[in-house]
Amino acid sequence: MSDGFANARTVEQARYHALARTWPALYIALCADIVAVAFVHSALAPWWAWGILPAVLVPKSLIWAYLWHRKRNVIPPSEECTRAVRILGIEITIWMAMIVAWQVWLSHWGTGESLLLLALCMGGQMVFLLFGLLHLRTSSILSATFCVLGMLYIGAHSGSALIGIVVLLVGGVAGLAYVAQGYYRDFTSLVSSRLSIETKTREIEALSEDNFRIANTDMLTEIGNRRRFFRDLEQALDHARQADKPLALAIVDLDGFKAINDSNGHLVGDRLLKAMAQRLQDILSAHAEVYRLGGDEFAFFLRDKSDPKQLISLGDGLIESVKAPIFVDDLRLSLGCSVGFSTFPQAGTTSTELYDRADYALFHAKKTGKQQTVLFSAEHEETVREAALIERSLRAADLEKELFLTFQPIVDSGRNETILLECLARWQSPALGLVSPARFIPVAEQSGLISTLTPILLRKALDAVRNWPDTVGISFNLSGHDITAPDKILGLMSILEKSGVSARRVEFEVTETALMMNLDQGIASLNALKATGARISLDDFGTGYSSLSQIQRLPLDKIKVDASFIRNLIDSEASQKIVRSVSSLSRDLSLDCVVEGVETEDQLNMLTEMGCNLIQGYIYSRPLKAIDVQPFLDQQVRTDVVAVG
Repeated sequence: MSDGFANARTVEQARYHALARTWPALYIALCADIVAVAFVHSALAPWWAWGILPAVLVPKSLIWAYLWHRKRNVIPPSEECTRAVRILGIEITIWMAMIVAWQVWLSHWGTGESLLLLALCMGGQMVFLLFGLLHLRTSSILSATFCVLGMLYIGAHSGSALIGIVVLLVGGVAGLAYVAQGYYRDFTSLVSSRLSIETKTREIEALSEDNFRIANTDMLTEIGNRRRFFRDLEQALDHARQADKPLALAIVDLDGFKAINDSNGHLVGDRLLKAMAQRLQDILSAHAEVYRLGGDEFAFFLRDKSDPKQLISLGDGLIESVKAPIFVDDLRLSLGCSVGFSTFPQAGTTSTELYDRADYALFHAKKTGKQQTVLFSAEHEETVREAALIERSLRAADLEKELFLTFQPIVDSGRNETILLECLARWQSPALGLVSPARFIPVAEQSGLISTLTPILLRKALDAVRNWPDTVGISFNLSGHDITAPDKILGLMSILEKSGVSARRVEFEVTETALMMNLDQGIASLNALKATGARISLDDFGTGYSSLSQIQRLPLDKIKVDASFIRNLIDSEASQKIVRSVSSLSRDLSLDCVVEGVETEDQLNMLTEMGCNLIQGYIYSRPLKAIDVQPFLDQQVRTDVVAVG
């Protein structure tokens, strides 16, 4: 089909286009018919009989043929097409009535040969009309009828031979008329089908566009989602490579959102996220588009930007703007944020590398104090490479052989008696040597390998505790990956049951940060462990993200005060208040309270005055190897404090 036909949107437009493409030729054919009749009768009839009508119709027909030819690829609106086709039908019907009447009139001067010519011309006109006016059924039928009447008139006034020819022509043309009507029905059916298909296609395209928009839009905040972010980032990176231009990627994480969401409910949290997304868009509208990656994490990228000072300045300005309060109904809510930047090509050349580097910079920002901007640097790159090396080595390691435990006593200072020993993981790698847990534990957690390490370490811990007095237990650390996976918890419970060690001698430690990975599942896992008879301890209290209201939901037996509050205990009134408050809270909740990181007698004396008797730290012992635990227990004297270098 031609381009014009393809552009038709209604049957009327299709009819108009078909006529515009065929009528110029038909006009010329009719002109040739008129000229032939006039030429033959020029020697038989008076000049005014054969000459006036051709002189009027032929020039006008040629002009109209030219005008229709010019419009052959132009598709007017449907209403205009309907009007133009109707006018054409009326005009051509009138014209054919005039032409046939003229030809019948000329037959009065005709001879046998000229009458035969007239009959043939009328027959040819009928064919022209039936197929030329295929899309004007009424006009074609009326015009063809005029031709049939004209031929019958000529046949009635001629010899028998001519009558036979006329009858043959009429019969043949009648058959063609039937075929032409079939073509017209097929044409209208084809056009209707095509238009229906195009309508469905447009509907499908519109639906596809809607689906694409939905699939690439965050439904809560109505900004681009993670899928769209990576698609747009890939396109921006392609452009940056081709143009040899820099590009900066930023990840923004809200600080304090989880506490607000937990305290005020998800409805308030959702409205806060939506308002914050709008604020970020307003702040960055002159620089970039904002995307929501999930949860309270957002991202954007900056084209042609890589200058560290500019990026840090932009990030710090963003942090200051985010601090402004947001009102949700009557609630006045405040959040902070941390920003991690990475740049192309310095930090990476692919979207995955840039994202991972920006995520690491964000992690570093939150780890070192929150509400700050960190640009991924060469120093960070070295850390990432070291982490990758450690991860590869962990995956290739014989963990049963290479992992071992040390044990640090938790002492009741009032009785100078060890009640628990905390199990601390150590890794002796053939390739890397003795690897600090501060190096390999975070890597294991980030890579998910921690869930492979935990069962191995728990079995080793239970093997060790069997050799100690029944009054001494172990404190064993669990990661967020352990407590948020039901199958992992069931596996640990099975190890505990098969060990033969009483669950009352085992205490499982979890951190607030680990619980916040999935609080509900974490609580369910802790309840399952507690049902075995084991005890539950909350480690690093005060350094995580949970609110005090969440503490009441946890099946706790003990709270551990983080060592960071003890370092400046003697000189810091704030640290003293925190420790005193936690100790008081523990007593109110009927929980034990352990203070970590105690190193000096002054610290111990002050803690004793506060009522803190469960102490862990170098003042009693550094972490001990398994073979050194029993000698430590044997030499422990109730009335003396044994300080080990």
